Amino acid sequence: MTHRPRSVPLGERQVYVQVVEGLLQHGLRGQLSPRLRERLRQAGVDLDRPLLPLYPVPLWARCLHIVIEEVYPGLPRTEAFSRLAHAHVEGYGATLLGRAVMGVMRVLGPTHVVRRLPEVLRGTDNYTEVTLTERGPAHYELELNSVMDAPGYTEALFEALLGAGGAKAPRATKLHEGEGRTVLSLTWTAEP
Repeated sequence: MTHRPRSVPLGERQVYVQVVEGLLQHGLRGQLSPRLRERLRQAGVDLDRPLLPLYPVPLWARCLHIVIEEVYPGLPRTEAFSRLAHAHVEGYGATLLGRAVMGVMRVLGPTHVVRRLPEVLRGTDNYTEVTLTERGPAHYELELNSVMDAPGYTEALFEALLGAGGAKAPRATKLHEGEGRTVLSLTWTAEP
């Protein structure tokens, strides 16, 4: 299946509601203090109103930083973002779309999950493009057309996604970040 690459300028990049819903309404259930809710409202995400269909990426990135400051105070940033990514994947799995995606992932297994990542990630925002290169059994290189100021988040996110697909000992290692792209090595223990 082929698709036209999306070339969305940085200022027009947006995340879809299920991403916001997955983290803030499901992944952080029971951890949204009044102070955190107020800080998110001031940033532009009002959890006392229906969520918007789209949120600008800079606003969403600011929200992620606010969340780690409030939910994981005192933790090193990398550990806080790693925990946040795991909560995000769990929360996304509780959304209507996420339940369907995660259900399929569990059935497919890790190799097929990785191969479907470009399609899955296109459903989370209006800009993500993914290039996959198979490096060997249970080893892929993944290139994203974006960079995120959240150390540990991207790696933990893909490890959690691989784990949701049944991967044993999933590992996402950042190989390169810069010039508007991120390259990761995705590995797991291959089943005999």
